[in-house]
Amino acid sequence: MSYSVFNSFPSIPLLANVPHSSDLIPEWTRDQFTVSDEDVREQNRQLVDWFTDELYSPIVTAGGCMVRHEVSRFVLDPERFEDDAQEIMAERGMGAIYTHGCQRQRIRRELSKEERERVLATYYRPYHGELIRQAQGCLERFGTCVVIDCHSYPERPLPYELFGDTERPDVVLGTDPHHTPDSSVKVIERITREFGYSFGLNKPFAGTYVPLPYYKDSRVVALMLEINRATYMNEALVQKSEGFDKMRSCVEAIVGALAAQVA
Repeated sequence: MSYSVFNSFPSIPLLANVPHSSDLIPEWTRDQFTVSDEDVREQNRQLVDWFTDELYSPIVTAGGCMVRHEVSRFVLDPERFEDDAQEIMAERGMGAIYTHGCQRQRIRRELSKEERERVLATYYRPYHGELIRQAQGCLERFGTCVVIDCHSYPERPLPYELFGDTERPDVVLGTDPHHTPDSSVKVIERITREFGYSFGLNKPFAGTYVPLPYYKDSRVVALMLEINRATYMNEALVQKSEGFDKMRSCVEAIVGALAAQVA
């Protein structure tokens, strides 16, 4: 299965998209990579959004739904456009199917048309299909759906990043002009600062995921949360730090405020 669903019948219209928390490299894809197992593990260490399924678990606890992608983004990144011609990161070898790593080095051979289609059919389309299904269910039951794009990012910039030279706040909010109301921006900034964290808007990461059939549908609210890993984990050891519980409490407060806005 390319994804897992937690609380598929939510009691509140919150839908969490967790696309990058897995480090799994399925055995049948391993021969596509041209680097050692150690190198693959190192790429995962640097770029996986570690523990984000746990960090954003208050969404499920509050009654929302979470959809989690179950393979490493190095196998398939569901946050990219399927068509490389539409995807800006494809220029850096990091479209839906990565060919390059964090340092912009080659890590994967060119796939045949058939191989590429198999990866997309196995890990990309089913995941997006489930997110669309869950969004549709929210709209039918509640008349609205709040999509929360759940991420983290490294304390120090990596060479692949487009805007690595900007400040790296504790919490970054990514927005969409059609789907992120000012009221949500204000409440998230307020809560973040009340917890003592620094806050950034659309830098160094911008935008958010919106299920494509519902783009510009006014019933859908969407936002992206990017949490600096230095606030909740030791990146070198891939271990949660003492700050994990505090950051999860901050997420819990944000979730409560968003749920209240659409109650």
